Amino acid sequence: MAAGRGGHHVPMHRRPRLVSLAAVAVAAGLALGGAVGPGPVGAQAPDPGDPTVTTAPIAPPRASIVVDVDSGRVVLASGAREAVPPASTTKILTALLAVQRLGLDTDVTVPPEAVFATPRRLQLEPGSVWEVEDLLYAALHCSCNDAAWTLGQVAGGGTMAGFEVAAAELAAQLGLADQPVLRDPAGLDGPASISGGNLISARDLAIAGRAFMADPELAAIAADEGHEWVGGDGRPHAVTNLNQFLGRYEGAFGLKTGSTSRAGLTFVAAAEQGDRRLLAVVLGSQNHYADARALLDRGFLLAAAGEVTDDVLPPVPDALGGQPTTTTTTGTTTEAGPATAPATGPGDGGDTDGGGVLRSRPPTDRPGADTSGDAARRVVWFAVGLVAALVVLALAVAARRRLRPPGIDRRPARPRRRPRRARAAVPDEA
Repeated sequence: MAAGRGGHHVPMHRRPRLVSLAAVAVAAGLALGGAVGPGPVGAQAPDPGDPTVTTAPIAPPRASIVVDVDSGRVVLASGAREAVPPASTTKILTALLAVQRLGLDTDVTVPPEAVFATPRRLQLEPGSVWEVEDLLYAALHCSCNDAAWTLGQVAGGGTMAGFEVAAAELAAQLGLADQPVLRDPAGLDGPASISGGNLISARDLAIAGRAFMADPELAAIAADEGHEWVGGDGRPHAVTNLNQFLGRYEGAFGLKTGSTSRAGLTFVAAAEQGDRRLLAVVLGSQNHYADARALLDRGFLLAAAGEVTDDVLPPVPDALGGQPTTTTTTGTTTEAGPATAPATGPGDGGDTDGGGVLRSRPPTDRPGADTSGDAARRVVWFAVGLVAALVVLALAVAARRRLRPPGIDRRPARPRRRPRRARAAVPDEA
């Protein structure tokens, strides 16, 4: 114990505590700039309800791949050459085939077989006439299977066997190399599917995804948040893009999800950060959004470091829309996942685009799309944090000084001098 003026004592063990408090205050203040200010590109505050983030352990997907959209370079891959069921990601190829062979403005007649596609039906009536563009919106935004069956069958010359032939020709044109089996335009693979459904590798699906994004017409359709129109049945219809990856991952702009009991969860995801665009394919997943997030996070780091594979995807043929463009796209919903029912005509009971208004997602509205001011904001917040740290440190030092015991004056005492008059009155000693 140290003694102070007035008999007060300050415990000596308080001194290290005060020093530690000051150090902690400095660290906390410096961290304030990062905690309050915006984080680095790609960082987002976790949302407890975010389906793209999970803390539960999940098995890795059956197959996956990450590729650079513009160069075609494969960044990383796992089981990417095995042909597996793709579920509704098949609709990427069906859309490519429809644009190539039919065009957007063409009116097509619904074949009788198409009305039996389940689930998520537009309630198409056999013989009714619909525009290709509207059916593409339905197939891509809400995964409406009867719309996909109509497009595939008509593009194949009127039969499902014709679709299989046309899809094989498209696969050869794109450069798909892992012996894909393409029989069902919607991606069904159960008892209600066409000939048992499809098989395609993650690598081949990435090739198709690049071609999809390179087509400006398809990219524009997929970029819309919703679409409304009057169908061939004379009734109003509306669909909403329900891909939950959009708005939850930095720079996400697509592309298509799927789900069947045989395929599991599947997803073709695309995102742009800085000047790099990556596409990730996830097949046979337990959590396709979380898998896509993890793959893209790792892919952006590896691509920035130049740590990529030697594999390069074939270029997109000019006849399918030329080289990849910067047009953004958005994905769609799964075939049978929760809370993803489409909006269609009367009696469907699915979610609708309540406003019934076509809404677009401009590139600058994408989360993290405009990052030009991030560096300046981070500097400002760092300065704020530093000032706060200095203030806290000053308060801690002041508190310590108030508690510190006064020092002992060890200087020798000096004799007290009498006043001059008093000394004169005193006689000299003998």
